[in-house]
Amino acid sequence: MTYLEATTLIHGEQLYTDLLDRIRGDQDLVAAMWTDAESKPDELDVPGTHWSVVLADDGTPTAWCAGRIEDDGTLKCHSNFEVPASRGQGMYALAYHARHRDVVLAYRRPAVTYLFEQPIALHEADGWQRTGVTGAGALGHRWWQLTRPATGNTRTRRPQGDPRP
Repeated sequence: MTYLEATTLIHGEQLYTDLLDRIRGDQDLVAAMWTDAESKPDELDVPGTHWSVVLADDGTPTAWCAGRIEDDGTLKCHSNFEVPASRGQGMYALAYHARHRDVVLAYRRPAVTYLFEQPIALHEADGWQRTGVTGAGALGHRWWQLTRPATGNTRTRRPQGDPRP
């Protein structure tokens, strides 16, 4: 199976909806999302969410991560996941780099994320820092809070296609 480049979609776009529906329709994948990452598809179904996703050549999502600006102006990065069958092939790194380029750097806002151990090094290489806040998820996974300062003046124009007012 070959893979397409990661793309960043905005909540409300048809492809975004179609891919999310495809994930929701795969109960084994939904179960893996919860077991492996304590994540659910509904976390992606929030207006204002930007979803960076890597697709296989047949259109199957293989890895993704997302971000959205919270009410306090902070960019919350979330929903980091790599489909079990795609692990070890660098798919999450592709999705992460797309989110970093298209969302984190584009919005230039202070950002926060909560991660299990595996993707932390990738984030730290881009300037994210552990805050010392840590805990255990519902299934006992250990997580860490990481933050990133704003990268410059906050964006005054939204990316093309952003449906938020």
